[in-house]
Amino acid sequence: MKCLLKENLERNGLTLSTDHPEPEPSYDEVKIKVLAASVCGTDKSIYQSADNEGIKDEMRRYLDHPDSYRPIIVGHEFCGIVESVGEGRETVRAREVDPDLVIEPGDYVTAEMHIPCGHCTLCRTGNAHICLNVRVKGVHLDGCFAQSVVVPRSNVILLGKRGDTSLIPPRLAAMLDPLGNAVHTVQVADVGGKSVAILGLGPLGLMATLLARVHGAARIYVTEAVDLEHRFELAREFGADFFFDAIHGRQDLYETVKRQEKASGGVDVVLEMSGAAAAYEDAIRIVRNGGTIVLLGIPRHPLREFDVASGVIWKGVTLKGIFGRRMFDTWNTMLNLVRADKFGLKNRLVEMMAPKPYPLESYQEAFQELLAGQAMKLIFTPNPDAYVGD
Repeated sequence: MKCLLKENLERNGLTLSTDHPEPEPSYDEVKIKVLAASVCGTDKSIYQSADNEGIKDEMRRYLDHPDSYRPIIVGHEFCGIVESVGEGRETVRAREVDPDLVIEPGDYVTAEMHIPCGHCTLCRTGNAHICLNVRVKGVHLDGCFAQSVVVPRSNVILLGKRGDTSLIPPRLAAMLDPLGNAVHTVQVADVGGKSVAILGLGPLGLMATLLARVHGAARIYVTEAVDLEHRFELAREFGADFFFDAIHGRQDLYETVKRQEKASGGVDVVLEMSGAAAAYEDAIRIVRNGGTIVLLGIPRHPLREFDVASGVIWKGVTLKGIFGRRMFDTWNTMLNLVRADKFGLKNRLVEMMAPKPYPLESYQEAFQELLAGQAMKLIFTPNPDAYVGD
């Protein structure tokens, strides 16, 4: 089959393979034909791994020795059609509970691509999303930038029986994974009736802007460093109130927050979605005493300076890190939101996407668009003949 491989962490780029062995499901696994797969910020980091020590360390985390790295298929955001199902206890159990829950060949699905161990204390206390031994497909294990992918049956999310894509079309279904990150972030922040600053208007920041408005945020401040006109236009449509250039408008951000939030001295909630080092300083400058900073963006390099004393401790600020989605509470919430389509959620999410999908063969063009800031969210179609568009 065709797929995109990361062959060498010391070199930038990926490799297109046209004769990679197809995976087959074993006990309690499902093989899925990939209709659409979207590109994540993590995928960009993997593409540019040569000078990113963080992503190299992560991809080597479970290796017996750093030199034992083997090429893996990249990608973890996707949807597809079930090709085959390995029998096992999960399939039997689902059939006993509700026949409609049984995952069968021909079903339209996506999947949670964080694979928890199921045995550690975190897994056994409802915190599998931060499992001590979690492995992520597309980072530690073969992912979905391929014609087929295999995932555990318990991680598969049913979107439509017998290939029904009418409720959530593939172009949108391929974005459910990152939407879940944004839903998780906004839920943790409890933004209803509060002033909120969202630092970074990549896809996740824009999703968070829309969700913050849906959840009743009182005022929304946003910052971004690239493609300002386009991203600010989308953020305004999604419900943002104040807009700031993250490079040249930082002082304006501080002064506007001070003026608008005079009674409390800062915003109630900051959602850091960019991973930019300067954004961390912005966060502690604009959050009010007793406020909350939620961190989802991942810095390219370890932060050398972060004023914990005056920015966090003396202000009584709560810091919260977000990793992935709560399994599977976040999935239920976001699927309910998408299916309800309040505030035109589906169409607004699609507005963030590039107008055309890319076959795997055009991966270099696709990544160059992303790296140049010309596109926010791109879709690969590993099986173009099966892709049904919008």
